[in-house]
Amino acid sequence: MFLKKFFRRQFISFYFDNKYKLLLEHVKNNKIIDSIEKEFEEKKDIEKFIKEKIDEIPQTFVSTILQTLNQGVIDSCSKQKYLDKDIDFDNVKIRCINNYSFYASIYDITKLLKEYSFNIDFLYSIFAPIDFFAKERKNRFYVLVLNNYIAILGYENFKPIYSDLIILNSDEEEIIEDIEDIDLLNEIEEESIDENIENIDEADINENEELENKIENLTTNIEVKILNSLKESIKEYYEHYSNDFIEKIIILDTIGIDITINSLIEEELLITSEIENFDLLKIINRMSIESI
Repeated sequence: MFLKKFFRRQFISFYFDNKYKLLLEHVKNNKIIDSIEKEFEEKKDIEKFIKEKIDEIPQTFVSTILQTLNQGVIDSCSKQKYLDKDIDFDNVKIRCINNYSFYASIYDITKLLKEYSFNIDFLYSIFAPIDFFAKERKNRFYVLVLNNYIAILGYENFKPIYSDLIILNSDEEEIIEDIEDIDLLNEIEEESIDENIENIDEADINENEELENKIENLTTNIEVKILNSLKESIKEYYEHYSNDFIEKIIILDTIGIDITINSLIEEELLITSEIENFDLLKIINRMSIESI
C-alpha cells in the first residue's frame, strides 16, 4: 500500500454539457505531473479515448457527476429524516458526511454506470463538487453554472440544508418570457416590449434606445435564467428551510458568464454576490485523488 503512491496513476474526469468535456491528469507521489484537457462531440469518441488511456496505464481512475433531478442534500444521515422528507429511503444511495448527507436515485446511478463502455470508478452527486469547494459556509448560497444546468446549494450554520438542480431550456425564443419576469424591467413601458424580441422592428428599436440598451446590458439568456432561478430558490429556502437571511451568493462559473450578474443580483435580491471561476473537471479529479 505504501508503494502505490510512487507509481504513476492516471485520473480522468468528464461530464457532458453540450459537449463531452474531459480532463486527464497524471499523478505521481501524490502530485500532478502533467494534464490534458479535451472536448468530444460524440460519445463514441470519448469512449474510445478513455479506453485507450486505460489500456496504456492500468492504474486509471475515471470520475464523473450525476446530472439528474433525483438527487439532493439532507441535513442529517438518519433514515427517519429521509422518511420525514418523503424520500424513498430504499431507492436512494446515501453518502453521509459528518452531520449531513447527499443522496441520489439508485435507478439513475445504475443507468449512468451502464451508459458508457468503460468503468466509472467515482460517481459524484452534482452537489458534491460544490460542497468540496465551499469554504464560506454560514448563510451562503452557492450556484454552480453550466450551459444546461444550474445547481444550487444553500448553507446554514456551516452545513448544507438546501439543494436545487435546474435543467435549463436552451431555446432562445424563451428569453423574453424570462426577461419579463425580472423586476428590473417593470419600469419599462409594456408597449415597448413585443412578445418576441425578434419581432421588434428597427423603427421601434431606434425610437427606444434606452430599452435596447437595457436589454443588451441586462446580460444574455443564461444570466437571466440564473437570476430567475435564484429568486425562486431563495423564496423556497425562506418558506421551508430557514429563517436566517442569506448573506452572500457565490456563483461558480464554468462557462464565462457576464459579470454584470453581480449587480443585478444585488439590486434585485439585496444580497452580496461574487463570481468564482470554477474548474469543475479539476475539482472532480481532486476529489477522486483524495479518495484513493
